[in-house]
Amino acid sequence: MLSLAAPRQIGAVHTAGRRLHQMIREEVIVSLKVKPLHPLFVAEVTDLDLRLPARPGERDAIERVMDEYAVSVLRDQMIDDEQQIRFTRLYGDLEVQPEVRSKVIVETDNPRIRHREIFDVSNLDQAGRVLPRNDDRRSYALGNQLWHTDSSFRQLSATYSMLSARVVPPVGGDTEFIDTRAVYDALPQAMKTRIEGLVAEHSIWRSRSLYGGYQPTAEELRVRPPAQHPLVRRHPGSGRKALYIARHISLIVGWPVADGQALIDELIAFATRPQFVYTHKWRVGDLVIWDNRCTMHRATPFDDMGLPRDMRRTTVREKLAVAAEIG
Repeated sequence: MLSLAAPRQIGAVHTAGRRLHQMIREEVIVSLKVKPLHPLFVAEVTDLDLRLPARPGERDAIERVMDEYAVSVLRDQMIDDEQQIRFTRLYGDLEVQPEVRSKVIVETDNPRIRHREIFDVSNLDQAGRVLPRNDDRRSYALGNQLWHTDSSFRQLSATYSMLSARVVPPVGGDTEFIDTRAVYDALPQAMKTRIEGLVAEHSIWRSRSLYGGYQPTAEELRVRPPAQHPLVRRHPGSGRKALYIARHISLIVGWPVADGQALIDELIAFATRPQFVYTHKWRVGDLVIWDNRCTMHRATPFDDMGLPRDMRRTTVREKLAVAAEIG
């Protein structure tokens, strides 16, 4: 079992983050209020209205907050899909929603989702009805309750994801987050040495097979093959090293499958200790931004057969694949 590194290591990183925060407050053109929500990461950011075009300096100000905190909570953002897409595009090209086997167009004059840039992270069909228990879309979505990072199963993976809460259940349906830079900092040196330079293979079908029982079609297997990424990445905005782990990982390249899965199990067990986890309890109008290059997250259960939950995600694609870094 892994044990924590000395607490002062985490504290030193957090102190450095505070200094960066002071630089942010002094240098940006726009004035953003930033309130930390967890000892290691996550901040609530106010004085923003995403219904309006971005003000000069706003894009860069948010990016600097993200480089420090990895997850940003923006309250009371009563945006529509077009406004969410416009804001997300400030940070790069957007991913588009893939076809899922049973996803069909519902004949309705007012479909919920009209844009492929919007990922439907809901328990509703296009007509706004709660999905039945045996619907493939429900089975597919259950895999989101496993720890993951968005689009690690793509060779060009993701930078920012933005999730907008349109309808939330009164109980449950929270989202948990972890900053994998803080996790890496806390790893024993022996483990850091062991995992440096390793490459993991990620597949969306790995996580879906672990939970939910979704069965991909042959066409889905063909168009969404596995991707390989280094297990340790240097986060470009902060310069800190981060674990790049997820339940999408099926193996470590060059290792016996069982050994690779045992290593990932050990790392995820270490990363998900309570001191690393922030739980976000959603309110309507919340927009939460996270950096997939240095975080993991997962959905938590709710009464998805009886209560509607309408959540819509946009995701920015990485421009270049990341190579393994040695030393």
